[in-house]
Amino acid sequence: MKLIALALLASLHAAAIIVDRIAISAGTQAIVDSEIDRRIRLTAFENGVPPIFDTGARKAAADRLIDQKLVEHEMEVGRYPRSGAEQWGGLLLDYSKQNFKSDPKALEAALAAASLTREDLEQDLARQSDLVTFISLRFRPAVQVTDQDVREYFQKNIQPKLPPGTGSIEDYRIRIEAIITSSRADTEVEAWLKDQRKKTKIQYLEKELAP
Repeated sequence: MKLIALALLASLHAAAIIVDRIAISAGTQAIVDSEIDRRIRLTAFENGVPPIFDTGARKAAADRLIDQKLVEHEMEVGRYPRSGAEQWGGLLLDYSKQNFKSDPKALEAALAAASLTREDLEQDLARQSDLVTFISLRFRPAVQVTDQDVREYFQKNIQPKLPPGTGSIEDYRIRIEAIITSSRADTEVEAWLKDQRKKTKIQYLEKELAP
C-alpha cells in the first residue's frame, strides 16, 4: 500500500513539473508556463474580454513577462521604490470602485470565474503601479518639452477641433506638456527595453514562443 502511495505521489509530482515547466529563461530569471497562463487571464480580466490561449496570445504574454522581468531586475538593482503589501489593498479597493462599484462579492465572483485569485490581481496592480514609478523616476525627468513642441501639438491636434476664435494655447499648455512628456517617456522605455533584450541572454525552451 505504501509503495502505491509513493508511486502516486511521484506521478503527481512529475505532472506538476510538466504543467509548470520553464518556458523561457531571461538572464538568471525563469518564466514558467503557469506565469504565461496567468498573464493571459489577468490581461483578459482587466480588459473585460474572454482569455485566449492560442500561440499568438501566449507569445504576447511571454513578451510582456520578459519586459516585466527586465524592469523588475532594474528596479531591484537601482533600488527603486516598490509597492508594499500594505499598499496592495488600496490599489485593489480603487480597482473595485472603478469596475465593480465597490461590491466585494461581485469582484470575488468575477475573479473565480476567471480562475484568478485576489492575490493575483493585487500583485498585478502593484506591478503596474511600480512600472509607473519606474518610468516617472527613470525616464520622465530627461524629457524636454519646448514651446515649439507645445505650439505644434496645439495647432495640429487641438486648435482644428475648437470653434473659431475660442481657446488659447495657454489654456491647454499643461495638458499638452503632460501628453508629450508621457509619449516621449514611453518611447524611451521601449528603446531601453529593446537594448536590454539585446544585452540579456534569452532562451526559448518552448520554441513556439520565440519571435
